[in-house]
Amino acid sequence: MIYLTGANGLIGTRFQQFCKNNFEVKTLTYRDLSKDKIFIDSHTEPPCLVHLGWSSNTRTSVMDQTKLDVHNSQILFQKFHEKNPEGKIIFVSTAGDMHQNQTGVTETTKRIPRTLYGHAKLEVENELEFGSPCQTVVLRVSNVWGGDIDENRVNGLVDKLISSLDTNRTTEIYANLKSQVDLIHVDDLVMLMLKIIKRQTPSNHDVFLVGGQSLSICDIIEKVSERGSLNLKVNQKGKEKTTISIDPSRAEELYKWTRGHLL
Repeated sequence: MIYLTGANGLIGTRFQQFCKNNFEVKTLTYRDLSKDKIFIDSHTEPPCLVHLGWSSNTRTSVMDQTKLDVHNSQILFQKFHEKNPEGKIIFVSTAGDMHQNQTGVTETTKRIPRTLYGHAKLEVENELEFGSPCQTVVLRVSNVWGGDIDENRVNGLVDKLISSLDTNRTTEIYANLKSQVDLIHVDDLVMLMLKIIKRQTPSNHDVFLVGGQSLSICDIIEKVSERGSLNLKVNQKGKEKTTISIDPSRAEELYKWTRGHLL
């Protein structure tokens, strides 16, 4: 049994598609936390909780983001451990600002988030490291792209550009064309998550930096333009972007995971 939060997002949607024929998945929202039986009592094998995040409906204001997200995550982890002391928790930490200004980073590199969203993710990471007796894995991922891209639902720069191909729309972006971005396709991330679910983790708490392909904004535009026509307006008057450099080699080595979806 796999319990999944954030099921309606890019990663959660794709994760469920991959699990369809191999795992039973029960989706959870923050509203389920008030239920007495949020988790099933018995399993044929230790279950896994995949925590992707909560709906923005958990927040009444931007300032509440850190407190509410972290508080709800604490309750979730506590209830999971009470029912499943032998289970495993995987937390996908998607705060991109924790990857900024890092070159050749390792899993021990100090993180200083620049946004409330980043602080919330880091506090949840700390809760798993210091407050959970379950076996836990944290995946700090870079910029995720791919999946079912359409005009109304895009995940980031790459998806925004791809959704605009061969249309009459002019897509406006604000970016320093020389800045580097580390990209990972959602399918590569999901495949790694499934390998971690299936295999025994090397220790009770592990943190992996999961990246994919480092490209400049200019290179991304050039590669996407190779697929079709693109009407683009680039505004470079904004703030200078920082370099993102993630080393995913440890996760690749331990879980025999190979990245396959390069842009």
